Amino acid sequence: MESLKIAMLAPEFLPNWGGAGTYTILLARELSKKDDIHVFTTLRGSGQASSVREIENYFDGRLKVHILSTAKDRFFYNGIYQLNVARRLPVLLEKEKFDIIHSNHAHMPDLVLKLRKVPGNSITTVHTTVFSQYQGIKRSAGYFGHMDGSERMVRFGYPFLNVLERYYLSKTNNMIFVSDFIRRDVERILGGAAPRGIVVRNGVDLDRFTNLAAADAGRKLNIMYCGRLLALKGLNNLMEAFAMVHKTNPETHLTLVGGGDAIQWADTARSSGVPDGTITFLGQKKHEEMPGIINTADIFVLPSISESMPLSLLESMACGRACVASKVGGIPEIITHGKDGYLTKPGDSKDLADCLNALVRDPTLRTEFGRRAREKIVRHFSLKDTVRQTREMFISVAGEA
Repeated sequence: MESLKIAMLAPEFLPNWGGAGTYTILLARELSKKDDIHVFTTLRGSGQASSVREIENYFDGRLKVHILSTAKDRFFYNGIYQLNVARRLPVLLEKEKFDIIHSNHAHMPDLVLKLRKVPGNSITTVHTTVFSQYQGIKRSAGYFGHMDGSERMVRFGYPFLNVLERYYLSKTNNMIFVSDFIRRDVERILGGAAPRGIVVRNGVDLDRFTNLAAADAGRKLNIMYCGRLLALKGLNNLMEAFAMVHKTNPETHLTLVGGGDAIQWADTARSSGVPDGTITFLGQKKHEEMPGIINTADIFVLPSISESMPLSLLESMACGRACVASKVGGIPEIITHGKDGYLTKPGDSKDLADCLNALVRDPTLRTEFGRRAREKIVRHFSLKDTVRQTREMFISVAGEA
């Protein structure tokens, strides 16, 4: 099969703000070089994606964009999108004769299609589960005031979302799991072996994410976090840990990259004992900007309470950064503790501070961790391999129709 016609259901696309959106953008970019890609998405009306033309131009006109709804929040927009998928997609499926319908979980974009039993060769990439998100959010319950709207909706809507997730996964015949952890999580939810599926780990564009420059010896040592500003990401622990690090190593600075309530987290840092002027919030950045931003870091930190296969960690390791991350979810599948990074106990600010301090004080160790990290990503986490394995799954499923 030389070329595939693929419908990609992507409520999170451009402008991207999370891992699932970035994954879909990268997959669409690479597949569109050979295949006929149609992306069904939402319009957020800002920045690089305020119209269909701007989105299509971003991909040099190689794919077709269909807008199903608009989005102004991070939670309720998805339900509206699901309904519009059910209302509009069956007609297009009949007209376009797609070989594959691709979706991402935990968005469940084709949930209503499954309820209506609409036929089609569907494949779902499982990035996370509502269950794992809920468990992480519940562990962050002591920081309820820091939860954003989407976290609170999962926290209190979990009984209903759990039922929907069980149904959705039970009706999904073909799955791609981004980590062994996610595969086990799905099997726990289903109460047995998952349907047909393979583990295809997230991959990094190795040409773009590389070690571009050595750290500037004339500036403060930069510890960097990249991700949404959420309680689930362990930012409370990061603020507490950085206060300890800065107390013993005052020539350190913390940089946070990602969307969210920076004012709230700045207040948290202050109440945790972090001195003013030692933290910078860069806000949400385009994915194209991230290689240059990551290369300004000396240490990358990801203190999450729940994760599956975080792209920000993979990209930072590809850039040769020394990394510290929580021992949760799929992260132990990426970092070997003490060899190419440090794994810390989730929710343990002291353990996090100790690991950060060890790297702050030892530039040779930082360099060695970074070198080994880059080597591991090149061997096991390249975007080319991710796309190749994913497309092979697409061909296999399409060929059985």
